[in-house]
Amino acid sequence: MDKIFLTGATGFIGGNLAHHLLEEGYKVKVLIRDDRNLKPYKWKDSVEIIYGDITDENSFKDNISDCNIVIHSAALIAWWNKDWDKIYRVNVLGTRNIATAALNNKIEKLVHISSVAAVGYGEKGEPINEEHPYNWGKHKIVYMETKHEAENEIYKAIKQGLNATIVNPANVWGKGDYRGRRTKLIKALNLGFPFYTYGGTNFVDVDAVCKATINAIKHGKCGERYILGGDNLSTKDFLGIIAAEINARKPFIQLPLFCIKLSAYAQELIAPIFRYTPKPTTSQIGLFNKYVYYDSSKAQKELKMPVISFKECIQKTIRFYKENNLI
Repeated sequence: MDKIFLTGATGFIGGNLAHHLLEEGYKVKVLIRDDRNLKPYKWKDSVEIIYGDITDENSFKDNISDCNIVIHSAALIAWWNKDWDKIYRVNVLGTRNIATAALNNKIEKLVHISSVAAVGYGEKGEPINEEHPYNWGKHKIVYMETKHEAENEIYKAIKQGLNATIVNPANVWGKGDYRGRRTKLIKALNLGFPFYTYGGTNFVDVDAVCKATINAIKHGKCGERYILGGDNLSTKDFLGIIAAEINARKPFIQLPLFCIKLSAYAQELIAPIFRYTPKPTTSQIGLFNKYVYYDSSKAQKELKMPVISFKECIQKTIRFYKENNLI
């Protein structure tokens, strides 16, 4: 029976993935830094737990040898360029450490969970596929840059003999978000938040992401990447679907870009004083006026990724939040 070494198991995708892997009959060993975020997961007594940090190869490299598959899900989703070094250590050096350990332990297969952030975007708002050249570099967005560089670490390891496949999830929603990352938005809409922004992106259900990732173990080709996406939606339509699900008024006022810029620059000035992370950051401004759409047909065909509408996805998301008293 295949045994999986899984990083990022207490994250949103990783936590769901651990559950799905066990359901599929895999043995699972998870790498976590501590117990703080482990409590809500029902699978915690059914996996082998290793304590370590991907930024410190010595903390985990001797614990991979009894596994034949590695799924690297751990990453830091952060946008403030001020924290570039910290984000780089996790996303780039952490990925390098995992790839090196996989090579040294002669792992049969590594699946790297990247992001569409590493792919690029359509300059004219057109949906793009895996072959599109990376073009976020001119915007100097730390998350995009580090996810792109992390993929380069995987490609370097492939040249050294690692059998690895990359999957690139879009904006992931669904059940299993015990940290309630999306609840502030839902609560704001429930209070009648009237604003929406120009642009849009791709939204995907976490169950579809997990299914495709698991299928990538056997069906993902070495050196290939697969965009894991769902519905391409404008921000207005995306917020409207959520509002309809919670019986709230749909946003109807388009927020001018200068308001977002003003908020971002003002927050970055005062954030160090009050010791918080600004939202949005100035590096995110470029995201608010683009239609960042993706074509997931390759993953649907080769990885048998399920097609789940965002309407169905948000129903599952809301239900989960309510069942766990998060909204």
